[in-house]
Amino acid sequence: MTLQELPLFPLGTVMFPGATLTLHIFEERYRLMIGECLERSTPFGVVLIREGHEVGLGGATPYEIGTLVAINASVRLEDGRLLIATVGQQRFRIHSIVQQTPYLTATVALLDETPSRQTSLVAQEVRQIHGQYWQAVAAATGVQQDEEDLPDDNLELSHHLAYRLQVTNERKQRWLASDATTRLREIAAMMRAEIDLLPRNQRNDLSRISDLPWSWN
Repeated sequence: MTLQELPLFPLGTVMFPGATLTLHIFEERYRLMIGECLERSTPFGVVLIREGHEVGLGGATPYEIGTLVAINASVRLEDGRLLIATVGQQRFRIHSIVQQTPYLTATVALLDETPSRQTSLVAQEVRQIHGQYWQAVAAATGVQQDEEDLPDDNLELSHHLAYRLQVTNERKQRWLASDATTRLREIAAMMRAEIDLLPRNQRNDLSRISDLPWSWN
């Protein structure tokens, strides 16, 4: 197992590989961290907070699985604040905490995912259910909407849908820590359940749709 030292940014959101995230950096400790990443052209890690807060005094305890992110673009404001655009690259597991101040740093092991034949079979099912979902929404609302384009790669598909679905952070974190096959199976089950809850006539019953267990970001 190869370990590398990585600065961590604890957030109240779960980041996935391939996802994009814009961050407003205003705390001094994170200005320092991001400034060093920009100077060295190095990534940092985004981790969901298990306990604690994003800002203010006191440390935040993160979940052990996070996502390595690269900075695509940055703007430094006159008062020193930063606006950065990032993209998720690869999952990692925290091995040990190196320091808490001035910002959280840990040794981490990058996690590889190799999709299996079973992953391909489940991904095919997810694509079919995804199409059925949009057809069911059109039938329920009377409004035909363009179906969202999905990634061709099955691993990217699992990350894309896991990030896009509006579910609890705890569920997203479980998906981040899962293998691709498990992730896709749970997503498929969730989409099937929502299709079953959609009204099956043309009454344009939008009130029931707003009460569904999840929706798209």
